[in-house]
Amino acid sequence: MLLSNIRLAILFSVLCLTLSEPPLQAAEPPAEKDKPFVEILEGAYRVSCDNVARLSDYYRSDAQIIHDGRLTTLDETIKEIKESIRPLKDLHCTYQPRVRTSRISGDMAYLLVRETIRLAAGDLEPQEIQQICSYVFVKDGSRWKIILDHCTTVPGETV
Repeated sequence: MLLSNIRLAILFSVLCLTLSEPPLQAAEPPAEKDKPFVEILEGAYRVSCDNVARLSDYYRSDAQIIHDGRLTTLDETIKEIKESIRPLKDLHCTYQPRVRTSRISGDMAYLLVRETIRLAAGDLEPQEIQQICSYVFVKDGSRWKIILDHCTTVPGETV
């Protein structure tokens, strides 16, 4: 049950423990062209842990979110996260994206990202997950927003 709560609290994850994984290490900085999109992803993960209502700052209202085969809308995701993080104390999230490839053209961008996520809450042992995600961003006025978030958890693989 607690693992399910943590998964929802992070929005993009179904926890598959990778106990043999090393601790988070510094990743290479993203390419200059990818930085604005990585900043959006980092912001979305940050608010997933501490102010989930602000996810709409990073996602378009009609975004499709698919994680390990489960499709949800932004509103459904925000509701699930709010309910799941309520009982967690001192939730701390660390997010490390590594862009594998990207395409940016006009008002649309695509990133394939390898992600490491580390979650800790209160006295619980920290959990670490790995996932591969495809993100599609579109210009929404003058800002980029996520329109598609499609992630798959990678169990037991060393990055």
